[in-house]
Amino acid sequence: MKYLLLLNNAAEQWAEWQQLSADEAHERREQMLPRWAALMEWMGEQGIEASGLELDDPAKARVVRVRDGETVVTDGPFLETKEVLGGYFLADCKDLDAAIELAQRVPLVGSGSVEIRPVVTH
Repeated sequence: MKYLLLLNNAAEQWAEWQQLSADEAHERREQMLPRWAALMEWMGEQGIEASGLELDDPAKARVVRVRDGETVVTDGPFLETKEVLGGYFLADCKDLDAAIELAQRVPLVGSGSVEIRPVVTH
């Protein structure tokens, strides 16, 4: 079964991240790499196939709506939130319990959250 895992960062942490210099941001990423590598290794051991990407700054996002035939494009997320979507995994897990086990191993789950959504397949 395929699950989409939405990787959410706390909004305060996202704001803090934006204040880092390029060198500071690089150093923090380097510090986190072993935890992400351990997650990828565990996923391989469990036979979980997944793809995913980190998302760019929400300020660079655009929201597109069509109302009465008119296309409206607005900047960034529509609502103010307490969490910022930072990335995702699309994972093929044997069941929801396996997806939950994967989610609890994602490095950011201790300070953010991971939302699990089953993918509809018809």
